[in-house]
Amino acid sequence: MELEIEQAQPKSAGEKTAKIISYLFHPLLMPTYGFVALFFTKNYISTFTPLNLRLFILLVTFIFTFALPAINAFILLKMGRIKSLEMERAEERFVPYISTALYYFALFYLFHTVTDFPSIFKTLVLGAAVSIVLVLLITTKWKISAHAVGIGGMIAAIIGISFKLSIDLLLISMISIIIAGFVGFARLKLNAHSPSQVYTGLLLGFLVEFLLMIFL
Repeated sequence: MELEIEQAQPKSAGEKTAKIISYLFHPLLMPTYGFVALFFTKNYISTFTPLNLRLFILLVTFIFTFALPAINAFILLKMGRIKSLEMERAEERFVPYISTALYYFALFYLFHTVTDFPSIFKTLVLGAAVSIVLVLLITTKWKISAHAVGIGGMIAAIIGISFKLSIDLLLISMISIIIAGFVGFARLKLNAHSPSQVYTGLLLGFLVEFLLMIFL
């Protein structure tokens, strides 16, 4: 098994920038960013979805996919179950990843119970939940980049939605790919991952979301 690369504290300007990028594009924020991209750009979904409904969906998504998992992580940190929020050791990630996956599946179920809610949005959340489970399984043997999985999944979701709903999201897709480059740079700059761990994460996140978009 490949040895884990310890994440050093940021010292140079480049490392500080990489740290900021890692926080801004944390994998748990990707579902929220994905809905923001759909709801606040010019397309028929944003046009025909009332603002109050869009804001409600964003709030619920943010709570289930980021706020609740973050609260769990802070509680585990205070209890001494994890040594840092980065959770560098594989054994530290089991409980946080399991609870996070449960929150994602709960959000999927919540969206699924709303009969008139677009099915493609449900698929987006389901893809993120499946990706978390796969990252948990892989990380027991090998340290894959969860950041790369998250941004890879968002790219696939945007492309899949663009094709399935015939929406022009080319600009957002290009921006997402550029962001993926910055995220990859940040994880490598911080010595959090090797190049193979980043590339594998991107591929895994993209394939899971894209395949679900195609077959569901």
